[in-house]
Parts: sequence; C-alpha cells; structure tokens
Amino acid sequence: MNTITKLKMRVSDLGKLNPMPDIKNVSYIHAGFEAKPSMSEEEKRYLGKGMVPTMLPYLLQDGYDRSKEEKDVNAVILENDCLKATFLPDYGARLWSLYDKRAERELLYVNTVIQPCNLGLRNAWLSGGVEFNLGIKGHTPLTCDSMFCDFIGDDAVRFYEYERIRGVAYSITAYLPKGSEALYIRTRVENTKDEDIFMYWWTNIALPETENTRVIVPTDDSIHCLYQEDRYVLGKQAIPYVDGTDVSYPLALKGSSDFFYKIPENQDKWEAMVDKNGYGFLEYSDRRLIGRKLFLWGKNPGGRHWSEWLSEEGQSYIEIQAGLAHTQLEHIPMPAKTKWEWTEAFTSLDGSKQELYGEWNGAIKAAEAQFDQKIQAGAVLPCTSLDSIKIEGEVKNVYKGSGWGDLENKVRTTFGCEKISDRLDFYEVRNEETEIWYSLLEDGYLPYKPTCYVPKSYVAGALWEALLKQSLEKKEAEHWFTYLQYGVCCYANGKLEEAMKLWQRSIELETSLWAYRNLGMAYTNEYKDAKTGLSYMKEALSQKGAKSCISLLKDYAFMAVNNGADRDFIELYESLGKEEKDNKRLMVYLALAYLNLGDYKKTMEIITPDFVLNDIKEGELSMSKIWFDMHALMLQKEKGLSESEAKACVEEEYPLPYALDFRMHERKKQNKK
Repeated sequence: MNTITKLKMRVSDLGKLNPMPDIKNVSYIHAGFEAKPSMSEEEKRYLGKGMVPTMLPYLLQDGYDRSKEEKDVNAVILENDCLKATFLPDYGARLWSLYDKRAERELLYVNTVIQPCNLGLRNAWLSGGVEFNLGIKGHTPLTCDSMFCDFIGDDAVRFYEYERIRGVAYSITAYLPKGSEALYIRTRVENTKDEDIFMYWWTNIALPETENTRVIVPTDDSIHCLYQEDRYVLGKQAIPYVDGTDVSYPLALKGSSDFFYKIPENQDKWEAMVDKNGYGFLEYSDRRLIGRKLFLWGKNPGGRHWSEWLSEEGQSYIEIQAGLAHTQLEHIPMPAKTKWEWTEAFTSLDGSKQELYGEWNGAIKAAEAQFDQKIQAGAVLPCTSLDSIKIEGEVKNVYKGSGWGDLENKVRTTFGCEKISDRLDFYEVRNEETEIWYSLLEDGYLPYKPTCYVPKSYVAGALWEALLKQSLEKKEAEHWFTYLQYGVCCYANGKLEEAMKLWQRSIELETSLWAYRNLGMAYTNEYKDAKTGLSYMKEALSQKGAKSCISLLKDYAFMAVNNGADRDFIELYESLGKEEKDNKRLMVYLALAYLNLGDYKKTMEIITPDFVLNDIKEGELSMSKIWFDMHALMLQKEKGLSESEAKACVEEEYPLPYALDFRMHERKKQNKK
C-alpha cells in the first residue's frame, strides 16, 4: 500500500539559496587525498578521477540556522504486513524510517529533528535514515531538494529527478510486495548524451550506535580512510583486528574514519549491523554495487559533538554504505548512450547474539545462516534474483520535483538532441528559479532585470551556452543580466577567460555587485591574484544594497582575513547593520581579523566557550584553531612565554570547550618543553 501523509517534526528551514555562483570556492570538492604504498595500482586507478571544478549550475543552500519549529513535513508511505517505509520527497527522497511491524522495532536511525548542517556538496545536509547519493563524490546535490514521485500500482513508489552536473536522469524505485520482509530499491541512471561521463553512487544507511553495536561484512580485506587536517589518507588494512582492536565494533575506535570493505568478486554483496541482542539490519544487492563501507564518528569529543550537532544531545549513529566503486574517492566511467540499473534490499536480522558476537568468520557465517533462513522461508529474495524483480502497475504522479528536467528536454529538442530519459515524465514546473529560462526558450532572450535583482538560478552545459550566445542576436538581449548569466554559463563550462570578458561587458552596460563579485572571486581563486580580487570586491561592496547582502559580505570577509586586509574588514564590519553584525560566520571572520592583528582580547570577546557557529563545515577546524591561537598569544604577551612554549602548553592550560570541538582527526599530543 502506498499513501501520502504529513509528519509532525521539529524542523530548521533551509532558508534562501545563496545567489553567488561557485567560483572555485566550495572547498569540499577540492579536498586532497593521499594513497599509501600498500594500495595497488588497480585500487588507485580511479582515485581522484572525474572530480568537478565547481558546483555550478547549483546554488549553495546555506540560509538555515539552528532554530527549529514544529511543522508538517511531506512524507510518502509504502507498507505491507511486515514493513512500513517512510520517505521524505522534499529531502532527496530520503528513506526516513523503516519500521519492522512484526517485531515492533525501527530498523534505521531516525533523527528526532530535521537540522541542516554544513556537510553537503551545496552545504546543507541532514543525518538519519537512508540517503541516495548520485553523481559526485560526497552527498548528492539533491539531498535537500524535492523529487518527483510516482505511485506504481499498490506496491511501489518511484522517485526521480534530473542531476544537472553529470546531465543524467535517475530514478529510485522502492518495491514492497505483500508478505515481503525486505524493501527492494531499484536504481536506474540514464546517460542519453553522446559523451562518456564519470559516475558515482553510494547508498548511505544511518543506524543507531549502541555500546555493543557490531558491523559484519563477508571479508577480511579493507581500505581504511583516515581524516587528517588537510586531506584523506587511504591504505590497505586487514580486518577485523587493527593494532589489537576489533574494529567491527565502531565504539572501539577513537577518531572518525571510514572502512571500505573489499568483498571478493564472486561473493554475495551484503553488510549487516547487529545490536547487543543480535537484532539489527542487513543490506544486500546484486553485484553491480561492489563497494561496502562503514563510517563512524568515533569516541573523541569532536566526533561525539558532530553526531549531536546534527540532531540533539545523546544522539549517536553510524553509517553502513553500498556503492558502485570500492571507495568514495572514485568516480567510474559511464559510456555514452548507456543506462545502468541495480537493485539492493533492506531487511531485519535477528540471530544468535552469541554467534554474531563471536569469532569473525563465525559471525559472518551466523549472519549468512540467518539470511539463508529468510530466503528459504520465501520472506526475501536472494542476491541472484534481485535483477529479475518485475515492478508493474498503473503509474500515477503524486509529487512534483523541479522544472530542470523539463527545461533540459526542451533545450535538447531545440538542438535536435535525445531527451534525458526514455521512461520518466518531467513535468513543466514554473517558479522563480526556472521562469527566466522558459523565457529564454520561448522568447529567444532573457528578460531584463534591474541590478538590484537577486539571481535565482544559473545554467551550464554546451546547449545552454549556445542558446545564450544566439540570444545576443536580438537587441532585447543586450543588457547586463544576459552577459552576467552568459559569463556564469561559460565559467561552468570551463571557459574562464571568456567568462571574465562577459562579466566585464556586463559592467560596461550597467554596474552590479554580481559581476564585480564574480570577477573578484575569479582573480583570487583562479588567477591567485588576491590584490586585484580585493579591488573588485570593494567595487562590489560600493554598489547599492551590497552591505545587506550576507553572501557577498562572507565572500569578502574570507578573502580579506586571508590576504592581509584585516583592518579593511574590521572597518567594513563596523559600518554594517545589526542583522549583518549578528551573523555568526561574519563574527568568526572578525575574530580572525583581530587575531591576525595581535589583539587577542578582542578575539576573546567574540569567541567565548559557548560560541555557536551554525554553518561550521565538516572537517573545519576554525573554532579549535582560533581558541588555541588566541590563548597561545595571551600566554606569550602576559606570561612572557616564547611562541613554541605557548603552543606546547596551550591545550593543557586551556582545553577546548566541547561546544567548540568539531575535530574529526586523530591528534598527536605536543610535549611540553
């Protein structure tokens, strides 16, 4: 049975989109990695391949805060007599809950709130349930976006959308036939273009972490990924014992890390988690999903804090995951004119706790035996039968996603290209993000906008670039906004010099903070010319309305405090209104500016033990660095210690408050001199 309902939940709204295009300023997609010599050339083959230089045409979702109100959240329910699956169509079709009706137990980690935090490719991300990640290393660009939803008969629901960077349509079909103790998830990705692309997929399954939680997977081979301050470090690692510690128990490990399990090629692909009673969760799939992973926050205060930061005090979870590659630092080639499909399944595990908590190979056999019992009873299908599932029935659309799929189909039709899907219906959805692009297609040019207009969206790709270029043949297109958008499209397509010329032309026609800002970011991030970049940013700040544009202020502040313009930023900050001054990210930049100038007292007035930076990023160490740096400077000036002496003792003298601790990496203690 499939139905639509509303869930009462405490929710922090996503807020408004950041209107600034990503000019190589999304640090996550530029993160480095190091592969240890223990990894083979084959294992390293696709590491780092297929990375994207920008998140364009997507805009960042950074307008949230940490205030929450009880609200109605749209939900799609799929259930039979064994299981009840709850999906959130407005959050990337996340499977929020999978409830075992017979055992009266929840199989997943269900967050008590919806609290966006800065862990996603576009910033906003939330924890809990099952997230379906496509396209690019990390959390899908659509993780906090709405998806189309179709009901297929009474036993299935299909979610789908168009992913704009890779240019693919994809669908996630959940199937729950009568009597089934497994929820089946069939994924389909369609690359209908004439060019090969890189592809990525990981299913991230959040599960409750308890004292005796154990993760079982049929292998003793893994690639261990450690989080360092500036990179990921990957190396081969036999399991379950690492330096005498059984790492199948997540709470045995201190720091945050990933274990990428290498299941033998001819072995069934599955991964399980059990609690102290032997009850838990089992994920399995056909053989296209070769990768399996465990992510854990670890026991260190920073990891514990992150788990609670994403939810509420006392919350703790791990993730088991399944992917197309062995690690998440890989993208694999997907040929032109190709459609990929695979099926995975989620079910409960309820076995002998003595066997499941025994010796490693015995635990694997115990989990497999319990799985086999379910197969023998006809409660679930075996791995080898997943491809043969037939999902049929009347199709009824019940939920609309974005208009980008429809727009892409229309622009492809204009140029005689194949549509993005041969089976999915992408409906026309007109809103403030898509309206100007429908105008471009229908009228042949973009409508004029005053320079105070805040851009709502951008486009990328060769076809859209060609359409924008064609539009300039019409006199109605000769205005600043056309050149701004044309420039962003060219930049997204890797044409930096052409983009710079187009933004300059936009300014010649009419000055705007948007074009000045883009030039400033390009000079700083692409040409490494911060002096010129800052001059353009100052021009942007001189435009009408600039000092109330938080996105622009944050871009300038970051640039200023990292390039010796601290006094300039302090002067600007003092001229701002109360709302802008209260922005926590700007306050952190202010603290850094004072610290750069040696004024630790001013810094301490801002960064207090209970300071809350609502958009702190996964892996960001700004809070701990400022805390230790300002106290080390104080020790130098007030106690006469040398810089090295102050750094050696500062962590012991002034331990980092829990509220500021987001450190995920293992740390070496400094010795006192």
